[in-house]
Amino acid sequence: MDKGEFLTQTEGRLRAAGHKVAPHPGGMLTGMRSDFRLRWMAVRPHTIIVVSTADAADADGMARFSDRALEWANSRKGQLNGLQSGVAVIPVVGAEHVDASAVRFAERQLVRKFATFAWPVVVDRRDGTSASHTGRPAVGFVFNGWMRKQIAAVARSARREAAPAAQG
Repeated sequence: MDKGEFLTQTEGRLRAAGHKVAPHPGGMLTGMRSDFRLRWMAVRPHTIIVVSTADAADADGMARFSDRALEWANSRKGQLNGLQSGVAVIPVVGAEHVDASAVRFAERQLVRKFATFAWPVVVDRRDGTSASHTGRPAVGFVFNGWMRKQIAAVARSARREAAPAAQG
């Protein structure tokens, strides 16, 4: 699917998931929401999804985009971090060509700063597969289910499956 179609579909998914959606400079899209659950130890995370498109995605590009998305989100909502508030960022890159290093980065890396973290996602626009962190982070573990639910709302297609091991 082309960039415009990807952004339009993602915008609809964000709205359906209860995010306040706004265009972001440079042809990107943001979705924001703030939720409160007692089981989250009375912390109110500001969940911010920053969606971009690219012709190609690799690990270096994913790292740069994740850092920029986290910095931008902190500039918007980070002034109260640590006071029963935090920022959870989901940087999403929808690319026409997804390098294996981008998939590994998304599956293995979380970007953390004080009371903030980014959970990167890469989506292959050709087939709709997505990749995001597959582990069980210990820091911020109470948010794992919530973050996966938000990622599923944006990247609804089947997750990228690992290739079967070669027999030999």
